[in-house]
Amino acid sequence: MTNPIIRELRKEDLYNGFLKSLDSLAQASSMDSSKAQTVFEKINSNPDYIILVAKVGERIVGSATLFIEQKFIHDGGLTGHIEDVVVDLDFQGQQIGKKIVSRLVEISKSRGCYKTILDCTDDVMPFYQRLGFKKVANEMRLDNV
Repeated sequence: MTNPIIRELRKEDLYNGFLKSLDSLAQASSMDSSKAQTVFEKINSNPDYIILVAKVGERIVGSATLFIEQKFIHDGGLTGHIEDVVVDLDFQGQQIGKKIVSRLVEISKSRGCYKTILDCTDDVMPFYQRLGFKKVANEMRLDNV
């Protein structure tokens, strides 16, 4: 079993497997280099936006994002939103996704979030249920483009 290093995304990771790994969610690896760096800088400047990566050797093989939302409800409480969980097909089944998501949940808790939520498709629901997530609602979506 591979023992990846789980850490925050760095600029040099963009074209070292990170953007390519996102292609299984939506095309990302063809993004113009200057645009990718601009997006990285904007995300990296926001302390409520955390992207963790899994690094094996010199390559990024997985990642996930945590966004922390400030609320008015729950006395100004915080909610952690997990998004864009992905693991390279060659590395699936090695607990890498579990390690990344578990670390994001730890960060969410340590930052004082009263809940951590995510949306997923039915085929990956068992993965998240094994990590303690429960189905509580239905996702609704309106594409603006």
